[in-house]
Amino acid sequence: MKKANDELLSLKYDCNFKEVNGLNWLPWIGKDYFSSERRVLIVGESHYLTGSEKNLQEVSQQDFTRNVIQTKCIDDKEKDQPTFDNLTRCLFGKKKMNEKEKREKVWQHLAFYNFVQRPMKTNKKRPKPSDMNIGWEVFAELIKILKPTECIFIGFAAVDSCYNPYKCQHSEDIVGRYTARIFSAKIDEQHTCQCIAIKHTSQYFSWKKWRKFLKEEYPDMMKYLKYQFPQTEENSN
Repeated sequence: MKKANDELLSLKYDCNFKEVNGLNWLPWIGKDYFSSERRVLIVGESHYLTGSEKNLQEVSQQDFTRNVIQTKCIDDKEKDQPTFDNLTRCLFGKKKMNEKEKREKVWQHLAFYNFVQRPMKTNKKRPKPSDMNIGWEVFAELIKILKPTECIFIGFAAVDSCYNPYKCQHSEDIVGRYTARIFSAKIDEQHTCQCIAIKHTSQYFSWKKWRKFLKEEYPDMMKYLKYQFPQTEENSN
């Protein structure tokens, strides 16, 4: 696992993150996130253990989430990473983003963290109710710091849990066999965050269909991403 490059990150709120009760891993905050017109926060589900001694040491570090993004999304593109590859395809309309410079620029504008703040033993294990309860408490505190304009949840597990304090609606449109979950989260008296949960991007994910849906549902966000990264766009039809 490669250590995250601090030059790609905004570190100014790390002291605030460390005070958030229940937050075990510092979120990835791209260095240009706070200056971006649209602040897009991606919420994954879980980190998983491999069982190796090296992995156990890595996952205990507070920078683990940041190191995952550095390794799997920016540096190590020799291997396929379905969850992240499909996410970037969906957001940027690019089947493959081969140039490291483009990947760096993309992640310099995004924020990411995992909802469940303890590692799962395998991807077959499901979070406990307590994980969901803590997850929503952490989410409420993080958005006060990050003030995202949009938040995209990868998967439905968190938003469908009975601990979700926000009133969720299912989208009217069916994407494949699924419907997105949509809700608005109050940040403070001046700010709210528009949130959407999409099907988990790890497998059986039609990035073209979900991209089309997001462009219709979140036109301002998708237009901004296209404007900010026009070199990544390609025909996704």
